[in-house]
Amino acid sequence: MADREEPTLFQRRLERLERENRNLKVIGLVAMLGLTGALFLGSTSAPSKTLEAETIVVRDPQGRGKIILAVGEDGPAVTLVDKNGKLRANLGMTREGPALDLLDVAESPRAELMFTEEHGPLLNFFDSKGSQVSFRP
Repeated sequence: MADREEPTLFQRRLERLERENRNLKVIGLVAMLGLTGALFLGSTSAPSKTLEAETIVVRDPQGRGKIILAVGEDGPAVTLVDKNGKLRANLGMTREGPALDLLDVAESPRAELMFTEEHGPLLNFFDSKGSQVSFRP
């Protein structure tokens, strides 16, 4: 009768060891995956400090464009838009040089400050029809 009990006891011990071995394998696999994931997350490159685009539009909380940064044929320009969506100011490059334009609510230029190589700094004022009414060299 002792011979029958020993294989049963032996089988139970063997099953317990196999179960513990399986548990250790699972724990080891989970630990290995965790370490691998941590290594990949830690090895990501730093975020780029350069943003590249031809046009950037800064929008208000309602989604309306308020600042437009763009590059045209003559060079870069920054345009400001009022609360009604009208263009009101533009700072940019022209063929002659840098210029700042101030526009009225009809989006007509009313004042212009610019610098040209030929004339140096210029300040121009315009009436509501776009005709130059004043010129300051």
